[in-house]
Amino acid sequence: MIVALAGESLFKKTLEEAAASVSVDLLVLEEEEPFWAALQETTPDAVLVETGFSALDAGEIVQKMKTNPSTRRIPVVAFGDSLRADLLQDAKEAGADLVLARAAFRDQLSQLLRHYDKSHSR
Repeated sequence: MIVALAGESLFKKTLEEAAASVSVDLLVLEEEEPFWAALQETTPDAVLVETGFSALDAGEIVQKMKTNPSTRRIPVVAFGDSLRADLLQDAKEAGADLVLARAAFRDQLSQLLRHYDKSHSR
């Protein structure tokens, strides 16, 4: 399972459609509290974090994940608007394993989902 934290409802649909097309179990959340609750219930194969929406600070979330012993080994892919390169850089500096502009993320989304989903490697 992959967990995504995304703020745009239109992009949420894009994520869900991409996951369905490659048969990957994806949980898309829009708020930080349910995100942390989900990480306590399960250890996802990867986390996708959108930068640049006002509900959260993606760099801070990545930093919390990478400094917490129970979540630091979970791969984190941060993605966001290329016009806000500062937010992408913050996520990278906080420890994100991969940082992509939204256009590149969208282009590579199916491959990323298959790559990180452990059920595809079994």
